[in-house]
Amino acid sequence: MHKSHSLAAAAAIVAISALALAACSSGGEAAPSGSGEPATGDPIVVGALSGLTFFPEAPQAVQAVFDDYNAAGGLNGQPIEYTVYDDKTDPAASATAAQDALSSGAVALVGGSSLLDCAVNHTTWEENGIVSIQGTGVDPYCFATPNIAPTNTGPFFDTFATLYYGSETLGFDNICAVMVPDEAASKAAYEQAIAAWGDATGKELAYLDTSLVRGQASYAGNVSNLKSQDCDAIYMNEVGDAVIALLGEASNQGISLPFLVLTSCYSDQFAASAAYSGDIYLPAEWAPYGDTSIEGVQEWADTMDGHGVPKTSFSQGGYLAAEYFIDILESIDGDVTRESFTAAAQGMTEEIPSPMAQAPYIFGAGEFHQPNNTAYPVVLRGGTSEWESLGPLLEGDDLGWVYTTVPAS
Repeated sequence: MHKSHSLAAAAAIVAISALALAACSSGGEAAPSGSGEPATGDPIVVGALSGLTFFPEAPQAVQAVFDDYNAAGGLNGQPIEYTVYDDKTDPAASATAAQDALSSGAVALVGGSSLLDCAVNHTTWEENGIVSIQGTGVDPYCFATPNIAPTNTGPFFDTFATLYYGSETLGFDNICAVMVPDEAASKAAYEQAIAAWGDATGKELAYLDTSLVRGQASYAGNVSNLKSQDCDAIYMNEVGDAVIALLGEASNQGISLPFLVLTSCYSDQFAASAAYSGDIYLPAEWAPYGDTSIEGVQEWADTMDGHGVPKTSFSQGGYLAAEYFIDILESIDGDVTRESFTAAAQGMTEEIPSPMAQAPYIFGAGEFHQPNNTAYPVVLRGGTSEWESLGPLLEGDDLGWVYTTVPAS
């Protein structure tokens, strides 16, 4: 069993109606759950905070699951009404979005994916008795506070896993790192993850550059400094286009060393854009999305294709968050309210299995939660545009992983 450890104008609201049909009569006759008739009863209101610039797929995947659920009858004829609040990756907008979500009457938060939601709003969730099943937890408060339990492993375990695979399986002795330290809590969490890797392997970074800032204009200086080091691989904790930009600069300066990156790069779009001559390794947080031979992956892929949602690691997280929410929802005896859902989530004693997740999910009681600490290594070979599954599955509890903590408030 895996352990459960369990920040101006109003934020722009992206309202995504999860009602399968446009007509939704609050007093209509309810269709039985799973009856095959679209749900038309009183909606069950659910919300999410996401940085839609960075993570659009996770809430889209949640929507897809809820659309299918509503079309099949919902919960005893009650449809799920889902609204996503764009936190714009801005602390003030995030805090406002949190209040909007609470004012909507949401019974829970599902599939949120944000660089700062947990850090900004975790105390708000606690004070208002609402739980969040994150689709993509990023900042350390997602993994170290009582009312949030992400589906994903997060960047800190990803850091541990990609470094571990690099040193222990690939045999890299001199791993250099270029990092965005972000705020103090994230900096400490990255340091904790790197220390856990060092304790587990007896290795240490050969070089560490923590001067990166999110979205900086040029990486020429960083790459020039890397060239002067004796590196046999490079670790980087940036996301998306920033990684593409640094890889481009590395190529410009004649570097073709292997890169060890995080799961945020795991997408077909990244693979098509990287154009790098060296290998790029990362830890998939769930079963590799391209391997439909693994139980559960084909069902997820069919759902994404059926709703036009890109198949990425982020959409895996959103899909699982919605599935877990429904599982908990259907365990409630009586009216579905914020109070009853929170009680059901925090009262969980049995894990929810999912082959695609590789690790079962549980919210449960506790002051902090990290139900998922597994990773499956994949690689984008130099000069190619398709990910290759490598394995074996890495399980943090077996490798010396230390659960993420945050500074005492």
